[in-house]
Amino acid sequence: MSGCCSPEYRKTVNEKEEQVNNRGNEQLPLFAKIIIVLITAGGILGAILAN
Repeated sequence: MSGCCSPEYRKTVNEKEEQVNNRGNEQLPLFAKIIIVLITAGGILGAILAN
């Protein structure tokens, strides 16, 4: 029995959900990416203007 209400199906769904949640936690948050880009762009602009 592999319907939506079987215990095995529920276990599989829970495992997949946990994998997706763990994968999302490993990535940098969006605001951290924006800050990194701004710092990098500022450094490049500063290097260009200094010359």
